[in-house]
Amino acid sequence: MPKVTEEYRIARRQEIADAALRAFRRKGFHATSMAEIISEAGLSAGAIYGHFPSKEALVMEVATRIIDTRVADVEHLASLDPMPAPSALPRMLVEGMQRELGSPSVMLQLWGEAVTDPTVRELAGSVVSRLRTVVGRYVSRWQQREHGRAADEADALGAEQAVLFVAAVQSYIVQASLLPDFDGESYLRAQEKYLPR
Repeated sequence: MPKVTEEYRIARRQEIADAALRAFRRKGFHATSMAEIISEAGLSAGAIYGHFPSKEALVMEVATRIIDTRVADVEHLASLDPMPAPSALPRMLVEGMQRELGSPSVMLQLWGEAVTDPTVRELAGSVVSRLRTVVGRYVSRWQQREHGRAADEADALGAEQAVLFVAAVQSYIVQASLLPDFDGESYLRAQEKYLPR
C-alpha cells in the first residue's frame, strides 16, 4: 500500500471539513448527523472517522479554520502601508466570513450550541478572545502609526476598541440571520462612519 503523505492527509481533512460545513449550513450543527456528513463528503465512514473521531471534532475544525482565516485577514491589513482605518475591519471580517460560510447564520448556530455544550462554549469563547486580541493589536498599531500615540496609550485604546469592533461584527451576524429586512450594506456603511477612527 502506498505511503500517505502529510499533504494528502491535510487535503483530505480539508475536504471533510468543507463537506461538514455544507451540511451544517443546511441543517445546523445539532441537527446534522455524521451519516449526513459522510454522505456529503462522498467518503466511507472509516475515511471520515480516521480524521475526525466525532461530529464535535468536525465542529471544532470548522470553527478553528474560520477564525484562522479571519485572523490572517486582519494581519494582512496590518501589513499594508498605510493601514486602513480600524473602522474598515468589521466590513472586512463580515465579507470574509460570508465568502467562506455563505451565510452568517452558521456562526449564530455555533453560538446557540455554546449555550448548552461546554466544549463548544469554550471554543466560542476562545474564538472571540482571539479575535479581540488581533483586532486590539491592529488598532494599537494603527494608532501608533497614524496618530503617533505612545505604545501604552495605543495598546489601551486597542483593547477598549476591540470589544466594540468585535461586537459590531456579532451584531451584524445576529441581525443578518434573524431579520428578513436587514440591510447589511447600510449597516456596514454606518459602522465605517461611526466606529472609532
